Amino acid sequence: MKQREQHDDAYSRWLAAEIQAAIDDPRPSIPHEEVLTAMEAKITRLKAGANHVAQQMP
Repeated sequence: MKQREQHDDAYSRWLAAEIQAAIDDPRPSIPHEEVLTAMEAKITRLKAGANHVAQQMP
């Protein structure tokens, strides 16, 4: 079980560092609605591309 605890501790340290890096990031935040709009557009493009490829398959 000790190996699992070491893994959990390492993950917790990594996660804490990632969160702190995000907090310390000087770039301006992106509004939630703007992110959702961009992601919905990307998903739509990807689905359209997948449909296009599927239609070309014999």
